Amino acid sequence: MEGHSTMGKLGQQQAGPGRKGLIQDLTRAYADEWHAHYNYSFVANTISGPASPAVIQVLNRKIGQALLHANRLAARIISLGGMPVAKLTDLPEHATDKPFKLPQDVRDIDGALKAVLDAERTSIRTYRELYGKTAENDPVTQALVLEFLREAIEGEDELERTLGRPAPEMDGQ
Repeated sequence: MEGHSTMGKLGQQQAGPGRKGLIQDLTRAYADEWHAHYNYSFVANTISGPASPAVIQVLNRKIGQALLHANRLAARIISLGGMPVAKLTDLPEHATDKPFKLPQDVRDIDGALKAVLDAERTSIRTYRELYGKTAENDPVTQALVLEFLREAIEGEDELERTLGRPAPEMDGQ
């Protein structure tokens, strides 16, 4: 749905002819960040065990980062003439179609970390794709997604260090 823009006409034109598709891609990233915010919060609130305090500390940083990303993506969507998803219940239809794979047992800290790591890798792919799409004509969005891509790559590294080993990608169970 298109909204009122806070960006001037020339600024919107810089996004190029694919502006509508770019808004859709940013909306997908926005929905993904809201899902990450919720999923990471759920894990931080439910995991238990001797390693949980350190993991909760990592997750709390990621929770704040996901909310910040969602807010910055919303601002960019609006500046391009779009409107972020208005209803929380509508977020799933806009998000990446990849379920968050939590383990059955909340004490399975490694399993929870692997689920968060898998979500972080989805972010890496999303922001890498957006970076490529904006390379030619939208330096403002490109700078934003490059920052988020860097943070996702750093997050993957931090999660693997927290796990104590590299982890293969999950297979979509």
